[in-house]
Amino acid sequence: MLRTRTAAGLAAAGALALATAVATPASASTTGDQQGNGTTTVVLNPALVPTLVDTLKVRTVTPGMLSAPGGVAQVSFPITRIKGGVISHVGGLEFTPVGGGDLKITKFDVDTNTGYLTAVTRLNGKKLPSRVKIFALGAVQPVNGAAPACAGVPAGLTLTSDAANALGAPSFAGAFVGDACVVPATDGHGDDD
Repeated sequence: MLRTRTAAGLAAAGALALATAVATPASASTTGDQQGNGTTTVVLNPALVPTLVDTLKVRTVTPGMLSAPGGVAQVSFPITRIKGGVISHVGGLEFTPVGGGDLKITKFDVDTNTGYLTAVTRLNGKKLPSRVKIFALGAVQPVNGAAPACAGVPAGLTLTSDAANALGAPSFAGAFVGDACVVPATDGHGDDD
């Protein structure tokens, strides 16, 4: 698996590294649409990237992809289905929580009805009985001084208390992770409503 700079594991034991990469304002790329239904891309908060990679060893689960256009890290996940305000994805993230072990989150659902991104979650190989709220959806926030361009539906992501607890760092609940851009296929291919 590729080692990724993703935000799912933004909670870390020490202080967050504040060294941000010098880059132009990020723009959400829509490459990697492997399912034909569109792509969701998250432009990551660059202040978190060193902690995510060095401390939490975050990596993508295929077909999730990491890229860094203009030097700004982002992760992308293909959309598999859109129905009733729920946008389902394939792929995911895997990382090492503070204190050890393994946490894997896959099959993301962006639920525009509840305002959360949920995931199928496995902690130390054991599947949790229900989907876990990973991120709360909210207003887009600046990344490197500007909101990322988005040709779809934008949303800021903050870490939920459930996710922060699973990572072993409950004090990071509510931390800004990055800005998501949901870009469904333009032909309506993925809309099952």
